[in-house]
Amino acid sequence: MKALIQTAYGEPKRVLELQQVPDVVPGPGEVAIAMEAAVVHVADLHTVTGRERFRKPLPRTPGYEGIGRVLAVGSAVEHIKMGDRVLPPLGSGTHREQLTANADSVIRAPEGNAPQLALLTLNSAAAFLMLQSFVTLQEGDWIIQNAANSSVGRVVLQLAHQMKLHIVNVVKSPEVGAELHGEGATVVLVDDEDLVQRVATATLGALIRVGLDAVGGAATARLAGCLGEGGTIVNYGAMSGHACEIPGQLLAARDLRLVGFNTGRQLARYSAEECSALYERLGTLLSAGALSARLAAVYPIERAIEAYNHTGRVGDKRSGKVVIQFRDVPTPSSSRPAAEIDPPAPEPARVSSQTS
Repeated sequence: MKALIQTAYGEPKRVLELQQVPDVVPGPGEVAIAMEAAVVHVADLHTVTGRERFRKPLPRTPGYEGIGRVLAVGSAVEHIKMGDRVLPPLGSGTHREQLTANADSVIRAPEGNAPQLALLTLNSAAAFLMLQSFVTLQEGDWIIQNAANSSVGRVVLQLAHQMKLHIVNVVKSPEVGAELHGEGATVVLVDDEDLVQRVATATLGALIRVGLDAVGGAATARLAGCLGEGGTIVNYGAMSGHACEIPGQLLAARDLRLVGFNTGRQLARYSAEECSALYERLGTLLSAGALSARLAAVYPIERAIEAYNHTGRVGDKRSGKVVIQFRDVPTPSSSRPAAEIDPPAPEPARVSSQTS
């Protein structure tokens, strides 16, 4: 089988090599998984380049998430059988054709498009859990998010529609906002110093209960200023490179709270059955066309290093995730071969920093 092997830290083309290695054999209590698709995250790129807090023992195979089918089962495994579709544990080294995992750590996955479903473990789950874990939202409630054009932000937008929530989408530029209008967003505002006033105008002063923050810094304070009494800011990123900033008097005056979110930590609080139910629900939405991730490109494993370069390209204006797809995976039905895809840009729409 083919596996991407990292031997040092540095540029992908220098430290990554696609090697032919022996097929895997599951041990007692394990399953062997034939990978169908795996995502190349920016975090994967960080582990390859050796960014601080991302260094891992070498040599290794990178890859945080993906989807595959059980190829073989070890002794004492009864609840999973050959051919089952599963999500491997996070950080399993998914950029290879086969891997082994503890049978109790894999999660049953729904049928459907493999490149799309490969994103369920992190981005889709993150969006769902942030909307479910901290505040009990009711139909008609308002929420607000920044970085609304990000992969997670787009899923939040789609889930908000399914939950019949009203959502304010905050973006960094009118051009980015135009894309979201084309995807059904009704309130899209460019982040600026007067965001609080423009949000109040766009929502007619409605109570906003939750703010999802992926930016940090002063952007966190602007989101907090948009929340009503008892509101919650959920921070899941720091795109600005700065820690969250919220004035103490604002927290106290409105009884706000700031909570941090990590997908893996939140999922660890769920049982295997609850995780399977979560992914089954997300998979059903995906199959019905109510949920989808934007894919920048899909590469075969033979072009895995190109996939890394695509993910980390300086100045790259890609919109979506890069996925590696594997060939010759045993499936119940045929699937089309992997190929690079570049989805067409959405039709432009008019967006102003002063209007919604």
